[in-house]
Amino acid sequence: MALAEIDIDGIAQALHRAAVDATPAWVSRSVLLVAGMQSVDTGDAGVLITDAGDRARVFVDDRLGTLLNADIDRQRSTPLSVFRDAARFPVEVLHQLGAQPVQRVDVERWASPNDPFGVTPATLADVGEAVQEAGIMWGAAKAAIHLQRRRDEGQR
Repeated sequence: MALAEIDIDGIAQALHRAAVDATPAWVSRSVLLVAGMQSVDTGDAGVLITDAGDRARVFVDDRLGTLLNADIDRQRSTPLSVFRDAARFPVEVLHQLGAQPVQRVDVERWASPNDPFGVTPATLADVGEAVQEAGIMWGAAKAAIHLQRRRDEGQR
């Protein structure tokens, strides 16, 4: 496929849509999974979870939009890092519900020191299948464009 044939903007928009759409459900799943494993009462937590999901959705929309709208050579972050930063929203709810920190391996504690509950996604698949698929497409398109640009500049 020629560089001109790659619709990176369309691919980025598909990733953005999938990510923003999946965010509230990811927040809810994250909270309910940890709370369920700890038998934490979530009976009155619906409003907290919905609010956190809405705030996370706005956060992901803004941060991921900014990232994906930048030229690929200026991107200093990744879609996954946006979700890693957004883990603070389910973490806040779990704190409010009185959940207890979970056992985590050293690398998880080091990588996500502000997430005592282990809700930080390791991959985009942890957020949702559609996000993972869109992320793979975006990553492949970005890599192809990056390589073609370097070739055009005479680099290997």
